[in-house]
Parts: sequence; structure tokens; C-alpha cells
Amino acid sequence: MEEYQQKIEQIKSELEETPENADLQNELGILYHCTGSYRQAVETYRKALEYNPEDHRIYFNLGNTFMELEQVEFAINSYMDALDLKPDYIPALTHLADLYEQAGEEEKATELFEYTANVNPDNPMSHFNLGNHYARIGEGRSAIRSYEEAIRIDPEFADAYANIGVVLKHAGQYQAAAEYLEKALSLDSENTYIKNELEDCRKQLDT
Repeated sequence: MEEYQQKIEQIKSELEETPENADLQNELGILYHCTGSYRQAVETYRKALEYNPEDHRIYFNLGNTFMELEQVEFAINSYMDALDLKPDYIPALTHLADLYEQAGEEEKATELFEYTANVNPDNPMSHFNLGNHYARIGEGRSAIRSYEEAIRIDPEFADAYANIGVVLKHAGQYQAAAEYLEKALSLDSENTYIKNELEDCRKQLDT
């Protein structure tokens, strides 16, 4: 925390000479956010936007701070502002989709997760996040297809193998689940979660 405070004081000193530096204002806002000074962060991001209203990253950071303040509507609006400037910005798309899912607006969330994967077809994380969404809403087959696409792009994506294994396990397909979990563990040998899921699968196979 002391390191953050030192950095804050340093940036504030620099801003005395160049208050119109939006990048420094944004960096200061991030530091306020990290130290839990959320209202100061909001004020600082807004000041940064006065100098550079075209920076999608500042809107995104502002949305994250509004989330910490539990001001969901303001967060949604900030993420939407970021997407107006950069429609394929994955962090804002994903956070917005998560918000809709948490609010029970499943259709909107699915639409956004699918859009994110479509506009970023070569990004394995986009497909992985879509798979996680499908898994959370009980669409196991769709989840597996998304995880498989993530693996096609990144053959060493351990978490994607693991999540296929977990989906198959919940479907009672223990042998297939164990195979995916073994593959995941070969890529991430220290992952306790994968170890536990694999052990559970093997117990089911032995009964």
C-alpha cells in the first residue's frame, strides 16, 4: 500500500506541471482504484476524459470502479461508452456480458458472449468465456464446442481441457471426463482443482 501511495504522490506532482495529460490522469485513477479510493478514482477518470474523451480504456476503468461502488447502471453505461469507441474491446464486452448474466438477463448475456467470440475468432479466451457462460446456464454441449474451439486455437489451454472434463463429469460421462482432466493435468500439473476433479472422476469409475 505504501508503494501505491508513493506512486500516487509522484503522479500528482507530475500533473501539477501537465494537468492535461490524460494518460497520467488515467494511471492515477487506477492507483486510487487499487487503494480502494473509488470516489477519487471516479473523479480522476472523469478529469482524464475531459482531456481525452476518445480513450476507450478510461471508460472501461471507470466502469470497473462503478462496479466496486455497486453503481451497476453507471458501470453499464461506461462499458457501453468504451464499446462505442472500440466495438471489439474484449474486456468491456466480457464485463458487460457478466453484468447482464448476474442481473438474470440471460439472452443479452449470451448475445454479448457470442458476439465477443465472433469479433475475436482467433482469441482463445473469447471462446473460453463463451464456454463458461454456456456451462453456467446449463448448455453443456454448446459449452464443450466453445472449449474445443479455444483448444483448437491454443492446444495447450489447460483450463479449457479441464472445463470440458467437468462438463462431461456432470453429465455422468466419467471415462471421457477423466481423459480430458488427465490432459489438463499434464499441462498444469500443480493445479489442485484439476487434481480434485480427476480424483472424483476416478472414484466414480471405481464404484
